[in-house]
Amino acid sequence: MCRHLTYLGPVVPLAEVVLRPARGLYEQSWSPRRQRHGTVNADGFGLGWYPEPVPADREEDEEAPEPARYRRAVPIWADPNLPELARAVRSGAILAAVRSATAGTTQDEAAAAPFRDGRYLFSHNGVIPDWTRLPAAVAASGTPGADAPLDSAALLALEARSDSALLWAMLVRRLRRGEPAGGALAALVRQVASVRPDARLNLLLTDGASIAATRFGDTLWYRCAPGRVLVASEPDDELAGSAGSTGSTGSTGGEWQEVPDHSLVLATRAGARILRLRPPARTPKQSTDSLSRTPRSAHEQDRGTEPERLTMITQRQLFTLDNRLPADHLAKALRHDVVSGLTADPKTLPPKWFYDEHGSELFERITHLAEYYPTRAEQEILTRRAPEIAALTRAGTLFELGSGSSRKTRLLLDALTAAGTLSCYAPLDVSPSALEQAGAALIRDYPGLRVAATVTDFETDLTLPPDAPGPRLVAFLGSTIGNLDEAQRQAFYRALRLTLSADDVLLLGADLVKDREVLLRAYDDSLGVTAEFDKNVLGVLNRELDADFDPDAFAHVARWNEEHERIEMHLRSLRDQTVKIPALDLSVEFATDEHLRTEISCKFRRASLTEELATGGFTVRHWWTDDAERFALLLAVPTR
Repeated sequence: MCRHLTYLGPVVPLAEVVLRPARGLYEQSWSPRRQRHGTVNADGFGLGWYPEPVPADREEDEEAPEPARYRRAVPIWADPNLPELARAVRSGAILAAVRSATAGTTQDEAAAAPFRDGRYLFSHNGVIPDWTRLPAAVAASGTPGADAPLDSAALLALEARSDSALLWAMLVRRLRRGEPAGGALAALVRQVASVRPDARLNLLLTDGASIAATRFGDTLWYRCAPGRVLVASEPDDELAGSAGSTGSTGSTGGEWQEVPDHSLVLATRAGARILRLRPPARTPKQSTDSLSRTPRSAHEQDRGTEPERLTMITQRQLFTLDNRLPADHLAKALRHDVVSGLTADPKTLPPKWFYDEHGSELFERITHLAEYYPTRAEQEILTRRAPEIAALTRAGTLFELGSGSSRKTRLLLDALTAAGTLSCYAPLDVSPSALEQAGAALIRDYPGLRVAATVTDFETDLTLPPDAPGPRLVAFLGSTIGNLDEAQRQAFYRALRLTLSADDVLLLGADLVKDREVLLRAYDDSLGVTAEFDKNVLGVLNRELDADFDPDAFAHVARWNEEHERIEMHLRSLRDQTVKIPALDLSVEFATDEHLRTEISCKFRRASLTEELATGGFTVRHWWTDDAERFALLLAVPTR
């Protein structure tokens, strides 16, 4: 069912990519070697190309050249004009396809790929059973992110009466809403497959600077060389590094690599990445059917009577707690941090050890202090922007890192619930009790919402549960990112990037650089609550490690580090003293005025934060601040 390819690289004649390679697309029209369905592709063909080079670093809103097309409803070998045209026209960005028509679709050239909208070219290799009823099936499915059906005007405006043209119309809606190409493609495949599980959805999309492609039911290959990439339904016989007659498609150089089924390819002239597509979300009917097929005897044997079993299923759907941490994880982590931090020069401790029960209560008081603006500023943005965030992401699952009580995310939960997309909230935190309390409150206040909590330390384990419905919105709020230094932030971004799919989105809260005195007052309030909070870490060490810190022998200090643009909290020793920590067989010497750093809180600028996210594999799509521009929320997507 069709063969297609797209090429990005140096400018070459179209013939070098489409006609001349041995066993290439031209020959695949009558003699494909790896095509799983059908044996000939003679129902039309099309070529699309960009007449001007498209720079890879083009801004998202920068106008791009519109591609040209040549399409016919005859076999590619039957067009006498094509060889001359393909020799004369040159381009560095090409998409071409040969067609084998799905039954019940039109046979005119309008049904031949590539389809076009603005700067995008698109092709579909595959078939959708009962495709004319697809929009209504998607709307009725109840799966996360299900769109309303295309209205009559949209259906009448289809470029052709075909499953491919319908897919293109659905994809165009996503692209025009600002979805990144890879995310839009992945979301569309999951959405269609959820109601048409037998559909074959090999999709190919390019804007002349990048490629997004899916393998879902048929074959897909790619090859890369410096400055060029080719993605195709099947490989040609061009040897890696060989030259065509004009020295080009060796052009595409590199060895052919097969793309695994159910995968997304994101490629540019710099290279290609393969991302696994998450399984399609099951519709409510599928979920019901799967339960009904389970033998009753197995349930009765393991789970008691029928009423008891149904109650347990309901409870399990509403709230689950997956504890990934060994029983001694926190104790071991504390011992490691204390030994490494208090024997270093200068001495340091991570800020996470502030937060025992008393420390959490103190921090809650801090968030209400007049001097401490971050919580209010972030809430101001969320209050105003949560509906917009819900509309942009259409998240099926909301993840929250370091969620604690989860109170701050209720604005997002409200907006996503109102938008009708949210089915699961998945908080991650080190505290089982905090997650259990929050989960109980949320399933009470949001009927039908599934809460899938995970006890983990995201500094060492950032793997998100893979079965959560997509798209997934990962919220990392409160400018907690500022507690990490630059190297730690890059490690965090890379780890998170590896666990995200193309249609997932990161919502990041970041405190901004501002007047030095405003910052210092926020971390050294007039009532002394922050000072008590800072010293609380000493009480934690006394209790957990039998240390003999005297909190009155230390003074709280907040200072602005101009070089690194961050607030630092320290405990300054008021005298020469020796602290003993028997549980670690450790004695620690403090000189008068020696500092123990207990927290860093990095502050950010838009340009530098955008740049560091790009280095970590994310592209910032939206940036919002409060009215006073003290704090920012941003949406970032995995870079294509």
